[in-house]
Amino acid sequence: MAGELKRARLGVSVVFAVCGAAFATWLARVPAVQAQLGLSTGQLATGLFGLAAGSVLALLGAGALLARIGSRAAVVLGAVVLCAGLPLVAFAWSAPVFVAALVVLGVGNSLLDVAMNAHAARVEEGYGRPIFAGFHAFWNIGGLAGSGVDALMEAAHVPVSVHFPIAGAMLLALALWAARTRFLTGADRGQGEAAFAWPSRALVPLGVIAFCGFVAEGAVNSWSAVYLADVTGAAPALASLGYFAFSTTMIAIRLVADRIVARTGAVRFARVATAVAVLGFAVVLFAPWPVAVVLGFAVVGLGVAGIVPIAWSVASRKQADRPGQAVAAVAACGYLGFLVEPVLVGALATRVGLHWALSSAVVVTLGIFLLAPSLREASRRSPSADEVPGAAV
Repeated sequence: MAGELKRARLGVSVVFAVCGAAFATWLARVPAVQAQLGLSTGQLATGLFGLAAGSVLALLGAGALLARIGSRAAVVLGAVVLCAGLPLVAFAWSAPVFVAALVVLGVGNSLLDVAMNAHAARVEEGYGRPIFAGFHAFWNIGGLAGSGVDALMEAAHVPVSVHFPIAGAMLLALALWAARTRFLTGADRGQGEAAFAWPSRALVPLGVIAFCGFVAEGAVNSWSAVYLADVTGAAPALASLGYFAFSTTMIAIRLVADRIVARTGAVRFARVATAVAVLGFAVVLFAPWPVAVVLGFAVVGLGVAGIVPIAWSVASRKQADRPGQAVAAVAACGYLGFLVEPVLVGALATRVGLHWALSSAVVVTLGIFLLAPSLREASRRSPSADEVPGAAV
């Protein structure tokens, strides 16, 4: 059993990396896609709305699909749809087709996201201790790898019509290998009870925590470079380091967060993490030097890194009879944060400036501290090494 769990842990980690790399492949080459298709800013914005709409629609239906086919099959389906979305975007011949392609990409990303997290919950249950955040670290690692490859493709002037199909095929091959040869076999608990991923009363606070975590992450993802360039006057090269520093600390914390949670408990971890994130935002908002602001974004990464993985992990245990549906419900709430954050900060920036608009992320992040007690029910004693299958992993 321990060997099977180790193989499954490797397989799920690979799929997380594939998901991060696939999404980063699209995200880092948005300007190239816009130029190739001759899209106006309005057409690009419509496409991005299609991406978000596809993501949310898939999240609402993911719980029902997981209940019918299980997380392993859903990972395969999600990987196929996500990786097929990349060449569809590259070969879109009109703005409506471009929007439809991004809807497909959004559906595939969300379906794969929920399915791999649901299977991660099965693996974590087998281990008997928290390992969820480590999986999310591989999403960030895959994202950085995908962004790095994108940079090389841009430098070599490789068109997206060549890059996206090759990247999609390679990433799909990796995902299929992992799911078919490394994942746990058998049905997920609760399989067969189809229902929309609407959060139950016990899951609502976790959904809000995920929402707050995604708002904090999205604020850095969307605005760090713009903030450094426009507010602090940083050079372009330095401005790009804000997101890099944030991602690096996110990876570092997610690799060790599970062990910290096992020792401290989810409630205490969430509260300390919130305090660290708020401290990081304070440095960003009040530091007078661009280098200090970059360090502030790194501190924000230290704080927010473990929030979303913990919320999803706890959700899977609070609704243990249907963990996949629970993850889908909390994920749907969380991803709403990605939809709200650009609108919230952008609207405020037009009135009070980006410097103060970014402070809205601080207010939202504080909600995690207030809702941290909702994590307590699922907190559990960390077992000894002799009690944990594959504890050496």
